[in-house]
Amino acid sequence: MQTTFRAAVESYLRAKPLSRGSQNEYFSTLRKWEAWGAGLPIEELRRRNVREFLDWVYERAVNDMGTNPGRTANKAREHLRAVISWAWEQELIEAPPRFPKPRQQRDVAGRHYLTKAEINALYFATHRMDRPRRWDQPLPVGLYWRCALVVFFNYGVDTGTVWKSTPAHEPILWRHVFWGQQSPDREMKETSRWGWLFYRRVKTGKAFYRPMNRVVHAHLRSIMPETPQPDSPVLIGGGARPNARFQHLCELAAIKSRTNVETGKEEPWELKDLRKTCATYYDEHIPESSIEILGHSIGGITYRHYAHRAPLAFKAIMTLPQPTAFLALVKGYDGQCPCCRRPFADA
Repeated sequence: MQTTFRAAVESYLRAKPLSRGSQNEYFSTLRKWEAWGAGLPIEELRRRNVREFLDWVYERAVNDMGTNPGRTANKAREHLRAVISWAWEQELIEAPPRFPKPRQQRDVAGRHYLTKAEINALYFATHRMDRPRRWDQPLPVGLYWRCALVVFFNYGVDTGTVWKSTPAHEPILWRHVFWGQQSPDREMKETSRWGWLFYRRVKTGKAFYRPMNRVVHAHLRSIMPETPQPDSPVLIGGGARPNARFQHLCELAAIKSRTNVETGKEEPWELKDLRKTCATYYDEHIPESSIEILGHSIGGITYRHYAHRAPLAFKAIMTLPQPTAFLALVKGYDGQCPCCRRPFADA
C-alpha cells in the first residue's frame, strides 16, 4: 500500500515530541506540497521531484515578495528530508532520494521573542543589577525586576502597567492584588487558590481581572512589605527609562541583540518584546489564547466561536509552563541557583 506525503507527515508528527510551533511549520510545508500538486506517494519520490518542488517553493517566495526566499526553500527542504528519512527508518520506503544542495540564504532569524534559556539568564542576572541612586528600599532592586519578568511573562502587560514612568500610566498597586480565592469580578465563576490580580491596559484602558498562578503568587509575596500601602505601586525600580535598565540587564545576562529580518541590522531588546514573548508561549501552549491574555481585539474567526473567553484565559494562565528559573523561588531556592545551589551572582 502506497503512502501519501500527508499520511507520512501526520505519522511523523505523532511519533516526534515536537512543539506546536514546529508542527505548524511542518503543516505549512505540507500545504505547499499539496499546492504544488504532484501527488506522488513517497515510495515513488526521486531527486528530480524533490528539486522541482523546492524550485517551486523558491519561485513562489520570490513572487510573493518574500524577504528571504532561500531560507523559505531550505526550511521546506529540512521538513521534507526529516519526514523521508523517518519513513526510511520505519521501512516504509526502500531508500530515500538524494536531495539537492541547500540554497543560499540570509542567516537572520527575525526572532522577536526571548527563548526560555534567555529568560532564565535574565532572571539570574537581576541579582547583579546595580543599586540605583537614592535607592532607599530594604530589598535590592533586582528582586523587583525578577518579579517584573514573571508578570511580563504571565500576563503580557504594557510597560506602563508595571512602572509609572509617565503621569498617564496606571501601574499595578497593592490594592489591585487580591489574595482570596474568589475573583473580585462577580461575573467570573472560577476560583484561584493563589489569588487575583487587577490591572488596565495603557493603550485601551481595558480592565482585567486575572488569576495568579503559584509562580506569580510567590514572587509578589517575596516583595510585599509587612504593611503594604493600598495606593503604593507593587513594582518599583523601573526609573524614568525602564528600557535602558532592561538593556543593561540584557548585557548582564549576555543576551545578544536581536536581528531585524528586514534590514539585517542588530537591534537592542526592549520591554515590549516581553509582551511578544508572552504571546508566543501562550499560543504555543493553547492556540489563540494570547488574543484574550493580551487584550487584543477579536479578529480571528475561530476565536469568535469561543462562547466564554474568561475560562480560556483562566486555563491558559494556570497551566502555562514556566521557565525553570521562575520555579526556584517556589521550591525554596531564593537567591540560589537550583542547579548548583550557589548564589545567583556566582551561578
